[in-house]
Amino acid sequence: MKDRKLIDGEAQVFFEDIWKRGDFWELEGSEFERDKYARQTVMLQGRRYERVLEIGCGNGCFTRLLGSIADEVVALDVSSSAIARARTVTAGLETIDFRVANIMEYDPRGEGPWDLVVMSETIYYLGWLYSFFDVAWLAVQLFAATRPGGRLLMANTYSGVGDYLVRPWLIRTYRDMFVNVDYLLENEETFRGTKNGLDLEVLISLYTKPRELSKSSF
Repeated sequence: MKDRKLIDGEAQVFFEDIWKRGDFWELEGSEFERDKYARQTVMLQGRRYERVLEIGCGNGCFTRLLGSIADEVVALDVSSSAIARARTVTAGLETIDFRVANIMEYDPRGEGPWDLVVMSETIYYLGWLYSFFDVAWLAVQLFAATRPGGRLLMANTYSGVGDYLVRPWLIRTYRDMFVNVDYLLENEETFRGTKNGLDLEVLISLYTKPRELSKSSF
């Protein structure tokens, strides 16, 4: 098994290299991405969130929308280039705190509790880089860091791309992991659209932490 510090370094180098190329995933100019973010925002409506943690914020396109429904957003990304771009995209929004940080080394419980945790197109990269145990332990820590009655939103592409990281069975495994640590699956839907000539499907899952925990809760 690789040393964790070595993996952390590989993650930083990989994503920094991508973000130095610019908007590699076309998050800013893509109609598909804008529509997906809008759909995610609709799923989160019905309340205002006091404190939000966004994991893998990239260049801040969705962070900007989160800032409109939250009093405070802490947005993390392992790439300093991504964070620099995010600060430009969200200039003027003083409620957003961007930080260069690897979620696998971050202490969500120490800075919690959180009313909303967001991971959009992030967990399958963690599953690629880190062991299954490490990713499962992250799920446990996020559950513990979520305020009772708080939410977790996760969105992952799982159809239309030939990448092994986003095979449907694997994305469903990550989805079920959060149920297994005692989040309740409040709402779920598949967002469909076309990007660069590909018909894509994104599984969007919204979880809630029960106000009263079961005896099996960590």
